[in-house]
Amino acid sequence: MLLTLPEIKEQCRLEVDFTDEDMLLTLLGEAAEAKATAYLNRNLYPTKDVIPDTDDDGITLTNDIKLGMLMLISHWYENRSSVSELEMSETPQAFEFLLYPRRLPVSGF
Repeated sequence: MLLTLPEIKEQCRLEVDFTDEDMLLTLLGEAAEAKATAYLNRNLYPTKDVIPDTDDDGITLTNDIKLGMLMLISHWYENRSSVSELEMSETPQAFEFLLYPRRLPVSGF
C-alpha cells in the first residue's frame, strides 16, 4: 500500500494508537489505491527509481494524487454507504479534480 496507516488515520482524524479499525482503514487505503490506478490508467509507484523500465506509463505518487486518495478514504470512512442523503455522488469531485491532469485516456475507445 502506498499510503501509510498513520497518514490515513491523520486524514480521518483518528489517534495513531487507535487500532480498533486498522483492518478497515487498510482496506480503504488499498481500495483507494486501486481506484486511483484504475482512474489514471497507469500504475502508481512510491518513487521514480522503482518504476520498471517496462512500464512507460508508470507514475510516482505525487502530492495531488496522494491528497485525492486520502480525501476519498476519509469520504468512505465517514460515509459507510455508497451515497448519503446530502451528497448523492459515489466519488467526491475533489478526487477526480486532483487526479484528472495525470490521467491517460483509455485506449481502444
